[in-house]
Amino acid sequence: MIRYGDGVGLYRTHLFGSPSIIACFPAVSKFIFQSNDIFILKWPSVDILGQNSLVVVQGEAHKRLRNHVTNAITRPDALCRIAALVQPRMVAALQSWVDKRRINTYKEIKKVRSIFIERKN
Repeated sequence: MIRYGDGVGLYRTHLFGSPSIIACFPAVSKFIFQSNDIFILKWPSVDILGQNSLVVVQGEAHKRLRNHVTNAITRPDALCRIAALVQPRMVAALQSWVDKRRINTYKEIKKVRSIFIERKN
């Protein structure tokens, strides 16, 4: 990743199979989201997020998923359960990257995502 500016929170990288700019500060994100004429906003491809992702589904399915996410975020007990489920898997994924000098983010995210799907079923 190439960092831009001191304390600006912008990084140029190659994520999700294409060149990307990552914004890491709320003020920068707000500016970007409010400047549709300057920036092209694009979600990662469906094969990374999955066919049932909140950003992919529409209508009633979107409404149902949004309610699940909202409940998970607003209820502390739900967040604890999610953290207990996610943390060991993310730690394992991060540990597998330690010895690698470079990782292909696209492939690694697909691997992590497949672990969640396997354990969910």
